[in-house]
Amino acid sequence: MTQSRPDFSDNMKQPNDKESRYCTRCTRALKACLCDYIRRVPHLAPLHILQHPGEVGHPKGTAALLAASLTDVRIHVGEDFSGDEALNALLADPKVQCYLLWPDEDAMTPAQARSHLARRADGGEARAHFILLDGTWRKAYRMLHSSPALLGLPRITLGELAGQYSIRKKPFPGALSTLEAGYHLLSQWEGEPERFAPLMTLFTHLNRQWHDFAQGRRR
Repeated sequence: MTQSRPDFSDNMKQPNDKESRYCTRCTRALKACLCDYIRRVPHLAPLHILQHPGEVGHPKGTAALLAASLTDVRIHVGEDFSGDEALNALLADPKVQCYLLWPDEDAMTPAQARSHLARRADGGEARAHFILLDGTWRKAYRMLHSSPALLGLPRITLGELAGQYSIRKKPFPGALSTLEAGYHLLSQWEGEPERFAPLMTLFTHLNRQWHDFAQGRRR
């Protein structure tokens, strides 16, 4: 199943209807809306977020915030993407080279992926697209192994980074939220981390909001 792309335009800050308590842009409860901190950043390589259904609408999730902060992002919702026609068409497109963000011993750094793309495009045209899995590590692993086409993709690693996702339990110290992963991936790919700084500013506000809420509950 594939979710149609939400409207992340700057003017989408109202609830879906009069009964809704949720923002249609950042997908958070209106009282916790983060749209004032969202700045849309243009980028070269499109991102495709494959989101586990359990993450849809999760109050601590960051995929919707990442999508709202960038100009070319599509969210696909599901567990088994082997039958996703749109995604399979993308993977089969000879003018597209998809890379899966998945750290393992065979994964390339973004710099190595640039060289790989240049060789792939020699004598022709190829545009990089990045695929991110949004879910717990266990769920993401199952999603990956349910889709043979994903297993065959070249993989990208971001190196040793200290994740700052302090509001959810991390399986290991370097685990990143989807928002952090998107920030580091595009910063390394395009070589302009300062341009993508608004993503981390938004992430800081998300963490701070949850910590303030937790402290308020303890009082």
